[in-house]
Amino acid sequence: MVASKAQQAFTAERRAKAIRLKIDGASYTEIAETLGYSSRGSACSDVRRALEKHVIEEGLAVEAWRELELARLDILQKAIWPEALEGSPRAIETALKILDRRAKLLGLDSAIKLEVLTIDALDAQIQRLEAELGARALAASDSEAGETEAAEDAPG
Repeated sequence: MVASKAQQAFTAERRAKAIRLKIDGASYTEIAETLGYSSRGSACSDVRRALEKHVIEEGLAVEAWRELELARLDILQKAIWPEALEGSPRAIETALKILDRRAKLLGLDSAIKLEVLTIDALDAQIQRLEAELGARALAASDSEAGETEAAEDAPG
């Protein structure tokens, strides 16, 4: 049975409020009590449905949860930022932790590892590769020679 437009609007509004409460750090029990869900599980399911709907509509797998965490970090950063700018060491430390968490969440700390080789190291690597190729070529020629001898020795 399809819900009426009024019921759909009520559900959408309650889900939006539930997500806002979750962003603000409320437990599912608190969300259920505040918004009149029948249980903690109902509140959890409704929040999950709303996020899944967002995921399906936007075609994003993990983005919904990432966005939730980013929204939380934004709220925390906004709260601590003025004190950090005034020079409070504790606020600065907290702000840096928030920035660090955001960088990790967004993958900004995934540094590209560059290996710098000296000329000597390059020469050594070239010699090692040449030796490896030579050994492979020798093994291949020995294998071919063995097959040729076996074919010549075979009764035919």
